Amino acid sequence: MGKQSRLKKERKLGLQAGPPASLREQARLRSVRGGEKLLTGIVFWGACLALFTPLIYSSKYYFPFVGPKSLYFMVFCQIVFFSWLILALYNKQYRPRKNAVLLAFGLFIFLMIVSTLSGVDPSRSFWSKFERMSGLLMWFNMFGLFLAVSSTLKTFELWKRIFYASLGVSFIVSLCGILEELGVKAITISDRGGFTLGNTSFLGSYLLFNFFLAIYLLLQEKKNLFLRIGLGILALLNIIAIYLQGARAALGVSVAGLLLVGVLYVAFKVKNKVFSLIGKVALVAGCLGVITSIVLLYLPNNPVHDLFGKMATEGRFANWAIAEQGFLDRPFFGWGPETYDILFPKYFNPCLFTTRCGGEFWFDRTHNIILDTLVAVGAFGFLAYLTIFFSFIWILRKKYFKEQQIDFWTFAIFTAILVAYFIQNLTVFDMVGSLMMFTFMLAFAAFLAMQSVEGRTGEKSYFTPRAKLSFAKSKWPLGITLFIGLLCFYYFAYKPWQLDKNIIIAMQAQYQNERLNAYQKALDISPLGKYQVSDFFADNSHALVQNNINTANKEDIIRELEFVINIEDQRKKDSPLDYRITLKLAQLYNTLALVDSSKIATAELYGQEAMQQSPSNQQSYWVLAQTKLYSQDFQAANELAQQALDLDPGVLRSYQVASQVASLSGDQDRALEIAKQAVAFNSDWLKEFSILPQATTTATTTE
Repeated sequence: MGKQSRLKKERKLGLQAGPPASLREQARLRSVRGGEKLLTGIVFWGACLALFTPLIYSSKYYFPFVGPKSLYFMVFCQIVFFSWLILALYNKQYRPRKNAVLLAFGLFIFLMIVSTLSGVDPSRSFWSKFERMSGLLMWFNMFGLFLAVSSTLKTFELWKRIFYASLGVSFIVSLCGILEELGVKAITISDRGGFTLGNTSFLGSYLLFNFFLAIYLLLQEKKNLFLRIGLGILALLNIIAIYLQGARAALGVSVAGLLLVGVLYVAFKVKNKVFSLIGKVALVAGCLGVITSIVLLYLPNNPVHDLFGKMATEGRFANWAIAEQGFLDRPFFGWGPETYDILFPKYFNPCLFTTRCGGEFWFDRTHNIILDTLVAVGAFGFLAYLTIFFSFIWILRKKYFKEQQIDFWTFAIFTAILVAYFIQNLTVFDMVGSLMMFTFMLAFAAFLAMQSVEGRTGEKSYFTPRAKLSFAKSKWPLGITLFIGLLCFYYFAYKPWQLDKNIIIAMQAQYQNERLNAYQKALDISPLGKYQVSDFFADNSHALVQNNINTANKEDIIRELEFVINIEDQRKKDSPLDYRITLKLAQLYNTLALVDSSKIATAELYGQEAMQQSPSNQQSYWVLAQTKLYSQDFQAANELAQQALDLDPGVLRSYQVASQVASLSGDQDRALEIAKQAVAFNSDWLKEFSILPQATTTATTTE
């Protein structure tokens, strides 16, 4: 090989000392370094901005607490992910290395895809709805954020900054949550508490993570006394906010998590062998106690089950029984994410209309992470979900005990976070705030797992040195990545954002042409939440017609109802098992039959189908009884009303419907007798029946 050829090859491999061969090469290297710095900066600052998600709120959107937050979070997930993807395409040092959390999280996402495709409604599973926003699309965004952050933020100092950014947001949330409970009206946004999170449970789930992060950073900080004091105050504010807001589950697991850290300290940090043995015995006993309590929670007639029943209502257990039956229907891959509201009516418990069961009769969650996951993604998906937690704790154990790359507090506190989070979710469910924090915790675990073993770091910070640049010259991967990123932003963030805003515009339209055009425009924007949005529009038009049925033009009534009926018909084709759509169509046709009697037969068909889809649901009987009244079949109407009453005698509405049906059928004696039965069952219902003489007297006296 000649000298010139050898020098050329050495320059290509980067082996030759000295400056680059040309000014063009120098400019290229500067450009590459600048591009890397820009993209890593976008990943870091994008992750920090994503942490502001809990503060996002806008009354201009139909679900002001959920939709804007979730879309904001997904926007920054996409920005971070595609910035990282460019880095990973051009530099292998930014590509994720195989680790336990990555494999477990990836397996869970894969099984979610399988469950979505094999489920009862893939569109619903993918997009979810504005009220929840936790379908497959959200999990894709979470996984993208996980990959980007865990592969790009390669120093412990950067992760500390991420944690401090999260604590800064939690300071605002906790302070305002406390002031809200102290009666400061200026920051009271939701009548259910929770400040900008809109619910005390959601606020508790979010602050739970930050409470432990504040304690963790407090224990990591060795020099700055003022910073330690500030972190201690912040941890105290978080727990006070959780307590005052009434987030009982979050409060209980926070205390239990601290206890777990204490037991771990005695078991593995205290040098006295006796105390260490006591700690290990307590740890094993505690684990067995928690597992036993979880099992007993699902079994009736035991102290754990009974205690939880006193804290909640019988409706929670009724809901769990429905989920258990649904799981047995599709045990392997489940019904698909976000489809519990399809399963729920099939095994509906009539007691859900009663006060002893809480009086809530529409559920789209079981309020239990085990059952929610089993129903959504089946046994395989649930095992994969559990594997995520086990892999996290396995990494912490390995890094502390075997490789000695992390200190005790990293091992103990992040173990406590994961355990507390899982146990809390036995009684509540995830929203974007807690899902976001969970994603960052998993990314941190993956970061720990990907650290190379290069000697003991003991109790100090650790980091992986920055890799050398190795960008390729080809530009086409950059162009394709940017194009796909823009498409994702447009279809999965911008268009849903526009839809959420247009829902209110459509609902507030005063004139029929304007309103119906706004309905159609909104529905054409994005498939996200299409079933729920269609339901809103149908309810809105139905209420308008019912309120103006005696004064409005007949043609206008028909046009209004037929428009929303056509929308619901399309939704029924998309999701034929959805009981709510069937029931809505039966109700709409019942009202349409008031001005067009030819629609009675169609109303009856949908009423009969509703009975088949949810045979133990009182609403099925009520709506069909109404149809029978319109068709002058009074005997059938009374029989249906009585059947609804027989499902559970503790439902006020069943007595009211049965009494009204009897009265409209011309049987006043039966109407009076049913009203008396209602009052005999519950004397507080007397004022609900004007047919009873005492009701008029009581109402007058009360006034």
